[in-house]
Amino acid sequence: MMDTAKFATYIPFPTLAADHPKFKPKNGYWRGPVWLDQAYFAIQGLRNYGYEEEAIQFSHHLFDRLEGLKNADLPIRENYHPLTGEGLESQHFSWSAAHLLMLLQQGD
Repeated sequence: MMDTAKFATYIPFPTLAADHPKFKPKNGYWRGPVWLDQAYFAIQGLRNYGYEEEAIQFSHHLFDRLEGLKNADLPIRENYHPLTGEGLESQHFSWSAAHLLMLLQQGD
C-alpha cells in the first residue's frame, strides 16, 4: 500500500497497481482510476490496522490534489487519474462527495 510504484500514487489507491502492464487509467474503467469510495475503504483499512499517520497522509493527498477540490470551479468526479489528479468520467458524483465528507468528519 505504501509503494509509490503500486498504490501510493499521486492520488492514492488506484484500482490496479500502477506498475501492472494493463494499467490504463484514462481509458480503462477498472484498470487504474481512483474511485473515492474505494480510497475511503483503503484509508479505513489502514486505520483499522494501526497505520493512523499513513491514513491521515493519504487523506490529505486526496483533499490537496484532486481536480475539483483544489480548483473550486471544477466538479467532483466519479473517479480520478492516479498520476495526475485529473477528474475522469461523470461529473457531480454524489458518492464521491459523500466519501469525502466522511473523511472530513474524521478530522483528517
